[in-house]
Amino acid sequence: MCNKLQSIGLTDFYFKELCQRRKDYLVFILNGICNLNLKESDIEFSNTEERDICTLKTINYDIKVISSNLKIDIEAQIKLNSNEKNENGEYVYDVSRSFYYLAVLHSRGYDYKEKGYEKRRSIVVFLYKYDIAGDDSIQKIGMHNYSTKVDYDDMLVYAVSLEKIPENSKIELDRALKLLSSLDMTPYLDDNSSVIRRAADMLCDYDKSEKAQMERDARNKQELEQYTLLNAAKKEGHEEGKAEGIEEGIEKGIVIGEEKGIEKGKKENQLETIKILFETGLSKEDIAKHLRLDLEYVKEVLK
Repeated sequence: MCNKLQSIGLTDFYFKELCQRRKDYLVFILNGICNLNLKESDIEFSNTEERDICTLKTINYDIKVISSNLKIDIEAQIKLNSNEKNENGEYVYDVSRSFYYLAVLHSRGYDYKEKGYEKRRSIVVFLYKYDIAGDDSIQKIGMHNYSTKVDYDDMLVYAVSLEKIPENSKIELDRALKLLSSLDMTPYLDDNSSVIRRAADMLCDYDKSEKAQMERDARNKQELEQYTLLNAAKKEGHEEGKAEGIEEGIEKGIVIGEEKGIEKGKKENQLETIKILFETGLSKEDIAKHLRLDLEYVKEVLK
């Protein structure tokens, strides 16, 4: 039986382990969503350092896969998208236009013309863990130019709701996406689909790997140290307040002690975590990315 994947979420695993290392599974998902016929040789990764977006360069397409932690607030887009109002004084807006603006935002700085990509079709796939409007779990969002009243045929945008995907769906793509958000891989290990079985095995192998265990140990150690330091700080602050002999001193001492303890615990734990990760063989660059720290700071600590 496979343990629950407590140390990795959809974003971390999907874009780091699955997309980069298993092109066959990614190609399968994209072909299913976008009705394409891509091959593994068609895909070249770029911008994979981002945690929530993966950009792929193919022969005929530019593809962006964006994870579920990028949540679109349609209401917040209204004033940006339209100045028209209905009879109730409410702004008129269209969901597809909101998707379009967000797609353009993530395409910014990609320099299509200079790289010779101006004739390629752009595909944006949004993955959600929450519900989306409509009946289908995979929806194509039409792109429309409101000034010329012409539909864009060079930008395909798809919304995929993991929440809507049925538990017993017969569509392999739906089940593949459901697998990505599942915490327990056991039901998928004996699946009829070789693609699903292979992906489940990968997730289980990762959960049992030294890297996953190291991440869990580091997190547990950090939580324990912070709890211990916080209790000690509370006690120390209590005693300092008592010594002043007034009720205000007690409250002030507790607050100051907690603040000092928390900051001290965070700092000491961070330094210790950096050293532990370095001793296990991770490079300074990987440590900086994993802990979201400045690379120069990590280098300075390890001196």
